[in-house]
Amino acid sequence: MTYQDLAAGEILFHQNDPATAIFAVESGRVSLIHYTEAGKTVNHYSVMTGEYFAEVALFNEIYVCTVIAEIPSRIVSFPKQVFLTALAQDPDLSTAFIEQLARRLHYTKLLLELRGIRSARERVLHYLRVMTPPNKKTVSLNRPLKQIAGDIGISPEVFSRTLTQLQNERLITRVRRRITLND
Repeated sequence: MTYQDLAAGEILFHQNDPATAIFAVESGRVSLIHYTEAGKTVNHYSVMTGEYFAEVALFNEIYVCTVIAEIPSRIVSFPKQVFLTALAQDPDLSTAFIEQLARRLHYTKLLLELRGIRSARERVLHYLRVMTPPNKKTVSLNRPLKQIAGDIGISPEVFSRTLTQLQNERLITRVRRRITLND
């Protein structure tokens, strides 16, 4: 494995580059972005410290997205065959890897569900309810609001206005990035 340090905004690899490795974020955060033929940008998701990404590269010849550092990040690179061999030999690694893939799939399904809600107000409320830990009322948003807005398919301005509206309606209490759902 090798390490690479990325500055904020630096690209690790481009969509359609030859797929030679999978990666993990040792520190920092990166975004996986897809560019459509029509020139649109689709933000797949962000990857945080301790998470793997570009897993599809294990079975593809090219990368299907572009990876950009959101903040300064240290990335670990695992050559495809080395990682596949490690998965075959280490049950704990295999289990952790499968668990992460399952959680990412669940999150992706959540994003699709959210994007299917027409009302921005209901979309934001649903997002906050789902992201709030079980048996809790408060969620701490650990990513920029602009990214969360992109994830749920609304503009940052609409997201901000909707949070303000929800706060004015006393449905939420917001202190910076901590949001409490009120009964």
